Amino acid sequence: MAKKLNVSFRKKPFYIDYKMGTCSRDSMRNFHLHSDYEIYYLIEGERKYLINDEQYLIRENDLIFIDRNVMHKTETAELPSFQRVVINFQDNFLCCDDHFLLAELFENGPHIISVPACKKKIISELIIRMQNEYIDDRKDAMHYIRTLLTQLLLESNRLLKREVNIPIVENDNDTLKQEVVADIIKYINTHYSNDISLTLLSQKFHLNEQYISRLFKDVTGNNIINYLNAVRINEAQRLLIESDMKVIEISKSVGYSNNVHFWRVFKKLMGISPSEYRTVYEKAKM
Repeated sequence: MAKKLNVSFRKKPFYIDYKMGTCSRDSMRNFHLHSDYEIYYLIEGERKYLINDEQYLIRENDLIFIDRNVMHKTETAELPSFQRVVINFQDNFLCCDDHFLLAELFENGPHIISVPACKKKIISELIIRMQNEYIDDRKDAMHYIRTLLTQLLLESNRLLKREVNIPIVENDNDTLKQEVVADIIKYINTHYSNDISLTLLSQKFHLNEQYISRLFKDVTGNNIINYLNAVRINEAQRLLIESDMKVIEISKSVGYSNNVHFWRVFKKLMGISPSEYRTVYEKAKM
């Protein structure tokens, strides 16, 4: 049976996390993917980074850039203790003029950059300042973090142009099923606002309906309809918070033709209705 694949959803457009690990328990049990970009900075130690069907050895002061919807996980290397920072962000967090950096750093990857000694200080300071702003959570924190993140991407892009080889250490051919499911997930993440059914996915990926349903369940531990609903409700949450759209408009924009069905799914997943969710958020801002 294929290994489990976890799918992550984040409500915030930016997320940063520092971690210090000392044992094999800090290895990810399952592959995972998410619809935002990821930057992994290894401050100290060694880690194995498994991305799709290849494995990379990440060393101290390495930066690795993971594109959206790419299966990956980390494992313990020969040096068990490590310190790392993970940054996740959505494309709409950056200014439009800076989106060229996403293509340069994240597409056709993974791109791994060994930060030279002369750049270690500036890279570390940018990340530390982002972490501090994120924790302090001031009113203008996200604006400042956006500026710091853009600087980090610019510095990284300049370093990338100096890199030649990516250190592949071994191959893993046991990911065919995971790749198929990852492609299905990418399709759902892109086309969730359309009418998606098992029949459509079967035609799109040239697989039997029963097989595609069973495969998705085996790899992710969830069924396709539940995943589709999770993606749609995740986007609905964002629109309820960030827009003035009416609930019925949001319902249609995320792929539900029946507003009552949307209301039921939202309440099942979130515990409250869409209108209540918006009200709770607006009160929290006061």
